[in-house]
Amino acid sequence: MHWPLFLVSVLLLFTIGYDFFFTVISINGAGSISSRLSALISTVFLKMNYALKTRRVLKYSGVSIILSLIIWWIGGLWLGFYLLILSDELSVVTASTGTAADMSDKFYYSGYILSTMGNGDFVPGSSRWQIVIAIFSFSGFIFITTAMTYLISVSSAVIHKRSLALFITDMTVLDEDEDRMNCLYENEADLRSMINRHNQNHLAYPVVHYFFSMDKKASFSFGLWELNEVIVLIQNNHAHRPHKLKPLIQAIDSYLNTMSEAFIPRVQRDNETEGVNSGELRKEQLHNLLKSDGWNLTQNEIT
Repeated sequence: MHWPLFLVSVLLLFTIGYDFFFTVISINGAGSISSRLSALISTVFLKMNYALKTRRVLKYSGVSIILSLIIWWIGGLWLGFYLLILSDELSVVTASTGTAADMSDKFYYSGYILSTMGNGDFVPGSSRWQIVIAIFSFSGFIFITTAMTYLISVSSAVIHKRSLALFITDMTVLDEDEDRMNCLYENEADLRSMINRHNQNHLAYPVVHYFFSMDKKASFSFGLWELNEVIVLIQNNHAHRPHKLKPLIQAIDSYLNTMSEAFIPRVQRDNETEGVNSGELRKEQLHNLLKSDGWNLTQNEIT
């Protein structure tokens, strides 16, 4: 037994397992490695967006991150299992002759066993390795099926995000301020429910943030900016009752607080901002959200 190789494989498998299950099952965000990998890939696409001055490249951001995470999880599991059986010369043997499998054969076998129990050309070298390999075959099945379920959940969350953006656009597209304010009052409950749901989706699947929209109409961050403008109109209009929008404002602030945990700079009150009201702080957070979504606009240019 090659103990250093054995310890490296165990450490890698533990790291992969923790990162995978925390990201996929915990519903509390992503594992540290998955979140860093996602942020790194997203940063590359955002820089390409600014350099090429086109958002078309951003359409590949989300899918690239998902594929990278799958490669990290499944590939890491394969590598960890390969190093584990490589630590013992007789862990895997040729079925026909009983001789020890070489390094390339073990690499092939370790990948094959993650989805099946093998095809019979190689077999475990002892009863102890039979148990280990059976566990890894089952683990591979769990990883693959759980990853597919995760992809379905992420797709559903992305669709909800875009539906929410279009729902907001349908309200803010009205020409008259009075019409937009009345429309917001009529749809406040549904809108609040959808924002809260998106907030929870974002907490469970942070990768949703990296699925960027190509135009403003389908962009939730841009729609939220426009929605806040309507809220400000109502708050400054004494003929309306702005207190009825407090639940909606609370939902928006809750979402922005969620985003401040990882995706946008947190806006804090200090000596310079102590006199700034919550509306101005919210506006600054929304502007930061626009930048994190790849919209390279100043507050004066946002229309």
